[in-house]
Amino acid sequence: MQDHNARTVWHLSLASAILLLTGSISFMVFAHISLWNALYETATILLTHYDHYGFTDVGSRLTVLVLILSSFIIIAYLLKLFAESMMGLSGNVRKLRVKAKVDKLKEHYIICGLGRVGSQVAREMHQEGVPFVALDRDQSKVDEALAAGYLALNLDSSKEDALQQAGIEQAAGLVACLSDDSLNLFVTLAARSLNPKLYIVARANRQENELKLKRAGADRVAMPYRIGGYHMASMALRPNVVDYMDIVSGNAGVSDLEVEEMVVGDNSPLAGHHLGKALAEGEVGATVIAINGADGTSRVRPTGKEMIYPGDRLVILGSKRDLTDASALIR
Repeated sequence: MQDHNARTVWHLSLASAILLLTGSISFMVFAHISLWNALYETATILLTHYDHYGFTDVGSRLTVLVLILSSFIIIAYLLKLFAESMMGLSGNVRKLRVKAKVDKLKEHYIICGLGRVGSQVAREMHQEGVPFVALDRDQSKVDEALAAGYLALNLDSSKEDALQQAGIEQAAGLVACLSDDSLNLFVTLAARSLNPKLYIVARANRQENELKLKRAGADRVAMPYRIGGYHMASMALRPNVVDYMDIVSGNAGVSDLEVEEMVVGDNSPLAGHHLGKALAEGEVGATVIAINGADGTSRVRPTGKEMIYPGDRLVILGSKRDLTDASALIR
């Protein structure tokens, strides 16, 4: 952009010099005035767009018209150049503001790609109030994300430098949802090398690439076509179940119920106690629907007699308020 503006300024300067020289020679020939007077009159016409001398011959008057029209064209280009410079300055200021906010993020998520899948992921995280930053090479998609109130950067997420600018060292997770499986593989490899503790969810379009992404470091691999097909089949075969799950997830917009997974902390009041007793004492209205133990075991529909240990993951159903109370007890 700077090189383009420099070339434009050079061309306009050259055009102005040519007009100044051409006008001066024309006035000397047609009006028979001195070089100094011709140069002065040409410069005056270019700046004021008015014939102060009062030329009467046809050649000089035609020269005046050409100079005035050419001057308007040059001024129009200068205004265009100034507007582009101001827009570029405004864009740079906005980028600096976004970058400053990103630098302050901790335990956030990085969304790589703002296509159809990535934009939906960003929308869900935004509704959940989860801090995140989205990366995309397409400036128009980044602008749309910023207009929606998201944090977004115009960067190539397949490059380590871009992930570092997104604060991957302090991030809690990353979602690689680019349209190309090979790019998602590069993102996964780079992310895992930069932050070994990062939780990575990667998108795969082809089933044979699922294992490759897991080997590259992805904790979970999502296949949009498989998920979409499963959901459509469920809508056809078990519509009432799907309606209930939509209500629970909030997609139907008629319930404040949510499902969340919470990790039992080392200093949690719940650690070392039975599930039912601890929740009863905490007077938490949320319901634990599953326990994913730190030892790899899973228990669905717990009875309340289960012993809870640090590192266990509890899948909890409840309202936002209930989940907040449960979080204080569990974490």
